[in-house]
Amino acid sequence: MAAAGEWDAMSGAPTEVSVDQQESMECDEGFDASKKANLGLLDADATAHLASFLPLHDLLTATLVCAEWNRTFAPCVESICVSTLALGVTPIEHVLTQIARRFPCVHSLQLQGSSIADAHVHAAARLQPTLTSLSLAQCDNVSDDALALLACATPGLRSLNVLGCRDVTNNGVRRLGAGCRQLTTLCLGWCDISDNALLVLAKHCGLLESLDVSGCGRISDAGVTAVTAGCARLRSLTLEGCREVSAWAVAQRGAAALTCLNMGGCTLVTDAGVGAIAAAHPGLRSLSLRLCRAVGDTALRYLAARCQTLTSLDISRCGTVTDAGVSTIAAACPQLRDIDLEGYGDITDSTLYALAHGCTGLEELNLWVCSQVSDSGLQTIAASCPQLRTLDVRLCGKVSGAAVQAIAANCPQLEALYLERAGRVSDDAIVAIARSCPALRTLDLGWCEVSDVSLQALASHCRGLSCLNLGYCDSITDDGIATLARGCRRLASLDIGGCSKLTDVALAAIAEACPHLQSLDLGGCKRLVTDVGLNAIARHCQGLRSINLRFCEHVTDEGVLAVQQACINVQVRR
Repeated sequence: MAAAGEWDAMSGAPTEVSVDQQESMECDEGFDASKKANLGLLDADATAHLASFLPLHDLLTATLVCAEWNRTFAPCVESICVSTLALGVTPIEHVLTQIARRFPCVHSLQLQGSSIADAHVHAAARLQPTLTSLSLAQCDNVSDDALALLACATPGLRSLNVLGCRDVTNNGVRRLGAGCRQLTTLCLGWCDISDNALLVLAKHCGLLESLDVSGCGRISDAGVTAVTAGCARLRSLTLEGCREVSAWAVAQRGAAALTCLNMGGCTLVTDAGVGAIAAAHPGLRSLSLRLCRAVGDTALRYLAARCQTLTSLDISRCGTVTDAGVSTIAAACPQLRDIDLEGYGDITDSTLYALAHGCTGLEELNLWVCSQVSDSGLQTIAASCPQLRTLDVRLCGKVSGAAVQAIAANCPQLEALYLERAGRVSDDAIVAIARSCPALRTLDLGWCEVSDVSLQALASHCRGLSCLNLGYCDSITDDGIATLARGCRRLASLDIGGCSKLTDVALAAIAEACPHLQSLDLGGCKRLVTDVGLNAIARHCQGLRSINLRFCEHVTDEGVLAVQQACINVQVRR
């Protein structure tokens, strides 16, 4: 059983229990022996089965109850995330030592934070030599030396993520490839690499199944051709933003049979190139051509003819894509679950009718800035696609509350709804969504005509809501925000910028009820937010990472300083 935990107080505190509380595992002092569960009688399979029912953070906490519970549950913890954002002044070396001692079966580790450096990677590899998965994404101080250490210390490594580590170069990849030949998943996105790195992977890492080199601008067709030919098991390839790569690089004879391909922003991709991709990889399940300006309806016809098992397609902001092209895809690809059509002002309800008829299992639909779609098309989608989970109709001026109510009536699994600057959407529609879609996690109501009535409904029915945009909803008051905060205590991101009736009372309510808040937008609350409200946020929301205070005229430097001192990783916009 693979269980994961997070050493990060902002994630709901799976280990808000301090790293120095190992005494609770080393002795049973104060623990009523008569009430002990005889967990020691369980064999490994039974323990793993029992642990599978525990939420991940509870599993970590269970290991801190007593020595017996630690012996029972620690072997079930196989994956841990360590975030320096939550550690404060605690040295990460100390945390890694504790992890190695308490959880010897951990084989997957995520190290998050800009302060992570090569020495920490070395410590992790030394303490957990059985590591098979390591994520160092966005760790700015990680360099080639870390990859060289991994090559020596963790030859069994199967998954590595160094996304955004700009000091990782061809030299580091050369050492890694020579030492870690069992790699199956590798993310080198935005690293300073060229075709030479891909040639190394093609030679040494024949087991690769997933490769991400997004944003690596020095990669060309030569490197991509080599890696797709040399890594026969490759199934997922991400080339987003690689502007020197064309479609022909992945369509060569003998290339690995890809099922997932992302060429978003690869401006050399053309209709003919997409045709070659479709012919070479008929088993494609996921394809992104986002921002490929030379791609249009002709490419969609090629895909419809060859790649009929597509489940995910992103053709946002491409060239000339019309109702006819999308309708061809809808008719040919009945397994389509996710389609992104962002940015097409000429797409109409005809596209939605076609999707509703041909793709009844649709789960995610992005229509951002598709200004010609209307209530009629979305009502048809709602009636035919009951599994819809995500819908984006931002800036769709012809979409109103009638469409939202149709979604509420037919799509109870909805998790994310984006309505900013859509047509007229008022309380009736949002109340309907709240009552019918209790799994809602993300809701964007920017500039909508909603009031406290909507917030009361969300507080009562959508207690798992984590991201909410109420920007420039002028009718919202302190009472509504207080009710929302008490009902939706898992809020991590909240935008109340431009809500002209709010005062420090609202901030105090948010602070007291939503301790896990990470992002707060107060921009445009000109004369209503003061240092009093900021001090409340500083006291209770110390995991805050981002706060927007632009045009908050009554906020002083002292108030900002209080937030920065209490929330040590916060970014303040003024």
